[in-house]
Amino acid sequence: MRKFIVSIFLIAAVSVTASAQNEQGGNRRPRMDRSEWVKRRTERMVQQYGLNEEQAKALQELNEKQMPRGNGQRHGKPDSARAERPEGQRGPRPGGNWQEMQKQYNEQLQKIMTADQFKAYTEDMEKRRQERANRPGRP
Repeated sequence: MRKFIVSIFLIAAVSVTASAQNEQGGNRRPRMDRSEWVKRRTERMVQQYGLNEEQAKALQELNEKQMPRGNGQRHGKPDSARAERPEGQRGPRPGGNWQEMQKQYNEQLQKIMTADQFKAYTEDMEKRRQERANRPGRP
């Protein structure tokens, strides 16, 4: 009898714990869809760097090209077209890596922005890199 009561108590405790975890997961903010992310990023950069309408339009197009697509696609390539690394192999995947994509993005951005705007952008990016590198818990 005692084992029966203890097992019912344990089942109830597990149920309550699982229920509480599901409710906490609902507190996350919803993920932005691709178009909303592109729009927000573009608006933020237009405001921050004082871009004109022509620059804003070009930046919008650049951000749309750069932003990964949903459903397993990144930069317009379906999953089947992306090459995977063999198990245990280090280094970038064939076909490009994040640093190369960032370099290409910056080259295009430099064509859109004036020299002063691009200088402000690169200074901000360097500040962010430094802040990330100085976070506690980083090796």
